[in-house]
Amino acid sequence: MSLIGRTFFVSTFLFLIGFLSSFSATYNHIQKSPYQAKKSLSDSKNISKAYNINEKKAIINSVSSSVRVMSVDEAGDGISMASGTYFIYLGKYYVLTVSHAIVGTCEDTVFTHFENSSRCIKFVAIDKLQDYAIIEVEPLEGRKALSLANAINFKMKKMPKLLDKTYYTGYPNNIGPLTMTGTIAGFADSGHLFVNSYAWTGSSGSGMFDQNGKLVGIIMALDVGTTQYGVDVLENLLIVIPIHNIDWVGALHR
Repeated sequence: MSLIGRTFFVSTFLFLIGFLSSFSATYNHIQKSPYQAKKSLSDSKNISKAYNINEKKAIINSVSSSVRVMSVDEAGDGISMASGTYFIYLGKYYVLTVSHAIVGTCEDTVFTHFENSSRCIKFVAIDKLQDYAIIEVEPLEGRKALSLANAINFKMKKMPKLLDKTYYTGYPNNIGPLTMTGTIAGFADSGHLFVNSYAWTGSSGSGMFDQNGKLVGIIMALDVGTTQYGVDVLENLLIVIPIHNIDWVGALHR
């Protein structure tokens, strides 16, 4: 074979190798399921660059610790879908959510994040008056358990202020996980926070983080307005249980 022929052969061979490699990579990318793409895009690393370091920390804490809470009633006829925040304390794992989301027994309560799931070990605290639940759970793969001491500011002087920025991740309308921004709009006589954001059924139990990455409360409900035209839900005004209403010491040191 002549030099020109050998050169042409080698060039053609290398072109085919490169083409096949490129085609294989492209094909694998195309074959990636919408489920996998959604999981990747929902990752805490995929955050807009428009936020500063502290705000990114808050968003990362929110996104990486959020879980879906599913509870089936004892009759097996109904299922409650809500959100929660995943914690670790003294080597044990917990989920903080609202008590009204728990409609069944521990055995009928499951915590999920995409394809991964964790079961309830025991109900540590179910406070129906304050509307919160602390539940010990199995480790949940794919979630970053927040350190209780680092995620919560227990100093009363560090209370939230008007128009502080907030962030939460949850499952409104059983869609998600979705991450929402907001601002603290006001305070109720009971101590609950009013947050201007967006939520719907399924958001209940979501952890609300401030602009410094600290947990300030959990979403309890939406406000309801009454006019001459009837009753309507204000999906942009959230009622949040303040973190200092939760008896962590009584629940975790029994």
